[in-house]
Amino acid sequence: MIGLDDGLLDREYVLPGSTVPVRLARLSLDGDGGSVSLVRFPPGWTRPGRGHYLAGEEFVVFEGELRVSGVGYLPGDWGWLPAGAPRFESATPSGALALACFDGPPKWVAGDGPSPVPPRRVRLGSVAVPPGGLELLAGTVLHERPPAVPDADVEVLALTERRWGLLEAGREPPSGRLLLRRR
Repeated sequence: MIGLDDGLLDREYVLPGSTVPVRLARLSLDGDGGSVSLVRFPPGWTRPGRGHYLAGEEFVVFEGELRVSGVGYLPGDWGWLPAGAPRFESATPSGALALACFDGPPKWVAGDGPSPVPPRRVRLGSVAVPPGGLELLAGTVLHERPPAVPDADVEVLALTERRWGLLEAGREPPSGRLLLRRR
């Protein structure tokens, strides 16, 4: 597993429509164009215009505050923005660090998106998690303790340890509160 504090942010990248570059580390890329990236937003970063992605995005904020469409996501928050969800008033006043997962190629389109599905936010540190896990999204489940050994490959985010990686089928998951995502 990769530690998210291990100096991975190796390149500058300008997000479409934004004012200044972010630091980005691509952690995985799948055959359908989906990806997982660690993103460091600098203080004062903004995306003033309106737009949307043609892919859905789920993310976890580790540091700072990330504002998207009038919603502030704080450390420990999980967010989901479906494909086509309008994005506006995006900013990081004091900077932010987030792990972002797109379910397809993150193609940006200027203007309002067509999605009527509202974004979601869950505070991962304080939400009650039932014994079998809390399904946040189809294929993404929050677990309080490691579940049984998975029967298929999953991406795992160990929240307390701030580590991310691919957990192969049949391997023992790490301990602690985990976010598991089927590939």
